Amino acid sequence: MNQEVMLMPKPLLLCPTRKVRSKLVDVVEVSATKGDWTVPAFQELTLAMNLSDIHWRDVRRQREEFSKAGTVSICSLHETRTLEMRDDSGFAVVLLHRDVLGQARQENGQPEEAELKECDVVPDPTLGGLMTVLVREKRQGFESGLFFLDGVATALASYLVRHYSTNPPIEKRSASGMAPSMLRRCIDFMEAHSEGDLRLSELAREVKLSTTHLIRSFRESTGKTPYQFLLHRRVERAKTLMRDQRVSLTEVGLASGFADQHHLARVFRRVTGMTPSSYRRSL
Repeated sequence: MNQEVMLMPKPLLLCPTRKVRSKLVDVVEVSATKGDWTVPAFQELTLAMNLSDIHWRDVRRQREEFSKAGTVSICSLHETRTLEMRDDSGFAVVLLHRDVLGQARQENGQPEEAELKECDVVPDPTLGGLMTVLVREKRQGFESGLFFLDGVATALASYLVRHYSTNPPIEKRSASGMAPSMLRRCIDFMEAHSEGDLRLSELAREVKLSTTHLIRSFRESTGKTPYQFLLHRRVERAKTLMRDQRVSLTEVGLASGFADQHHLARVFRRVTGMTPSSYRRSL
């Protein structure tokens, strides 16, 4: 019996009290039992990554493949396909929106109509790594927020345009660091919005740069991506707030821009090597 696999991503969800949909990327996990599945035609760039080893056959093209967990596919656009799954399978599906892909093309000197190669099997560790980050974020409730998601989506789009375009991009010199006045504006803007869910596009608009150029030049100047820099600032704010013993760690996390106490604890330990509770006891 032929089944239709519903691969069109649903809106992104953060923690139960914060719902948001990124304008740049959608992520969803899909399970497909053994048998024939109809994959709908996609209108925007869609990537799929195996969450398990998969043995499948393309019915129309009479092609059969076995691909390992972690293998990525760049899905066909505007084409419905029927796949015969030889075993129960699991996929992560990522949809990149037109805006972020168009900006990556512009940044790399490509025409808007340039296309990406359709690839059923892409054993690319870098591409798989970016996909894995997005899947991990989904499973953690997208607690890192839109600023982080926007950065990953931008990096993913830029990598795809540079490595999988039918038209090779024009080579451009790497970005130099930011002018001190521009860097100061970036930092001031991030600090003014550190408690909310800042968008990468908002920061780029503030300094009149593309998001790709912003990430590269900011990293050149500071040694960190904008998200890494913001995360360290939030940790420093949390340290300051923890000096007041009357403020709970839950309140510290929310006031510092983290999704919840668990998010604060995970990031704080990664940055400082200590849990928030241990740090507070050491004061």
